[in-house]
Amino acid sequence: MNSYISPVTRSALTPLNTVTHLWNQQSPYNRRALSIGIVHFGPGRFFRGHLARIIHQYLAQKRFQDQRWGICGVSLKSRRTITILQPQNFLYSLIERHHSEENHESAEVIGSINQIVDGTEDHEYVLNLMTSPAVHLVTLTVTQAGYCLNSRFHLDTAHDAIAHDLTNPATPTTAIGFIVEALRRRREQGMAPFTTLSCDNLPKNGEILQQAVLDYANQIDPQLAAYVRDYATFPNTMVDRIVPQEHDSYSEYAGRLLQVCDRAPIVTEPFWQFVVEDKFRGDRPIWEDAGVIMTDDITPFLYMKSRFLNAVHSFIACLAVRAGIEYVHQALRMPEFYLFTQLLMDDIAAATPVSDQMCNPYKEQVLLRLSNEALPDAIERISSETSRKLGKYIVPILQDAYSQKMNLKRLMLPIAAWMLAARESAIESGTFYHVQDKPDIVTATQAGAAFSQIVGLKPCECTEVLDQECYQALRDLRTYGLSVTLKHYSQERLSNEIISAA
Repeated sequence: MNSYISPVTRSALTPLNTVTHLWNQQSPYNRRALSIGIVHFGPGRFFRGHLARIIHQYLAQKRFQDQRWGICGVSLKSRRTITILQPQNFLYSLIERHHSEENHESAEVIGSINQIVDGTEDHEYVLNLMTSPAVHLVTLTVTQAGYCLNSRFHLDTAHDAIAHDLTNPATPTTAIGFIVEALRRRREQGMAPFTTLSCDNLPKNGEILQQAVLDYANQIDPQLAAYVRDYATFPNTMVDRIVPQEHDSYSEYAGRLLQVCDRAPIVTEPFWQFVVEDKFRGDRPIWEDAGVIMTDDITPFLYMKSRFLNAVHSFIACLAVRAGIEYVHQALRMPEFYLFTQLLMDDIAAATPVSDQMCNPYKEQVLLRLSNEALPDAIERISSETSRKLGKYIVPILQDAYSQKMNLKRLMLPIAAWMLAARESAIESGTFYHVQDKPDIVTATQAGAAFSQIVGLKPCECTEVLDQECYQALRDLRTYGLSVTLKHYSQERLSNEIISAA
């Protein structure tokens, strides 16, 4: 495997025990000179592999020119990240791996996180920091659950944590509660509000976050809500990088590439993308210099990420579940899977209002990324909560395809494959399959519920067509098996004729 090591070369390495030792010898910038300009809620693995790395790269490029963007992470759920990283002074190694036609392996130590604190214990420290004139950005990767939303993506004021914060606004326990209380204090002190940036995988995440903050603020004080609406900004973002779950083998990479012992290495792919709506009133990093895309219209980027990565990820997982395949790259190694996925992405592109000039390179890149053998991505992980992902990523594609009178057979086949495995509690070979979904979804699927019922679509002409296509795909899979059905559905001209197994 071709490999390189950043920030030092292999010949320069001497045996070192910790990432702190390596940083002290080969640091690209002075961490002691960093001021905290970013408060981040949710300092988990994705954040450390994405935003923290981007800020690190920016700080390394600017060196003495702009050192205002050190990060204070705030954990609201667990002290585990603090316990692991504190002995390393919140330093950790980031390893990028890709194995295909061109092999790639690199490693570096990330130093952009000044500290991580427990927000439930140190709420006053966090709030004081958020009201500091030096803090211009508050960022979040708290997952959808961390926003305490209802099914309509509005704030659930009956949520236990939100109800607590509304009763005790000066001692918040949620990210929403912290943001509103900090904005209230800044308003009271005559300070400009910070920009709040959601980095979670939600559609129009900035707008969703803004509405949740406004709903909460309005419960506290309608005038505060008006201040937030008029002066605070919540740009939409699109984040993209595959950061798999932690694995015991990851520490080996840090030891081999950097000759350090790292308690919390992050292993990820070389690809990353961060697209940000250019809607800031205060200071921000000039992070275009680090590869961030600033745009006035984030919509096409959201379409591409949700449809060609998220939806395709789930489509492949649905097929792989039925086939009993363990990892994504193993599925794409099979010719019938790879060809079907290519054609499926063509169908998605035809239903998506984004130009071919943007779609085509992104499609090729996604196939390359998902084929990465050096970063095994478990089907079990991707196929969990499939019903939610169907509703979030795939139903909008189906609705657009239906409105354009497209053939829906290929788009429905993976869904039928998952439904069949769920109904039978078995993969195609007959081995038991445990469905990781909500109990009511599992019960309904095993009772023979239609696709539209599983994802909660209201009856209409579109749902009738989708259910009929799903029924046909289920019948084909039962009759001819997955491999033959994939090959048939990969024909250039699709028809509704009965499959010939010959």
